[in-house]
Amino acid sequence: MIAKFSVFLIIIFLIGHSVSGQNLDLKKIPKPEYITGAKEIAKVIFENLKNKKYKEIADYVVGTLGYNWDETKKISTRNDYLSKLEIIGLKPPKGVFGDLNGYDLIEEGFIKGSDRYFRHCYMTYHEGSILIWEFRFYVDKGGKVTLHYLGWSDKNPFEYMSTSDILLPKYDK
Repeated sequence: MIAKFSVFLIIIFLIGHSVSGQNLDLKKIPKPEYITGAKEIAKVIFENLKNKKYKEIADYVVGTLGYNWDETKKISTRNDYLSKLEIIGLKPPKGVFGDLNGYDLIEEGFIKGSDRYFRHCYMTYHEGSILIWEFRFYVDKGGKVTLHYLGWSDKNPFEYMSTSDILLPKYDK
């Protein structure tokens, strides 16, 4: 019995040593075509926001983020996005933001060692105020850029952009 166990341990040890780990490459960043693909996703979302196509945005976000959710979660999340986007579109004085009239990419964040997950922050300009948008993107095994997270904030941009998760990539060089 002890001999069988010893042979088993030797086999496990040899198999374990034949598996090689991936080396950490801190200079690895997303390919330019991934960045372009991500910018295109944001552009379509902002064009739809400008044209008040809130349902298209909500359907896209839920279709991308929630492809493996059950129907109940898809419906409730779609409705949540739809109602929040409609509120953004309300013109002052009924709402705070109103019509979208422009946007800027204000930050690109990368996780060192990964070329397949990254973040873009945008500022949108509306007739009543501004919003900060955070997009997180994932590149699947086929090289397709997909939306992995979408959120926005009405915080002061200087405060939002000074949070530790936003600043870390700038100082981690």
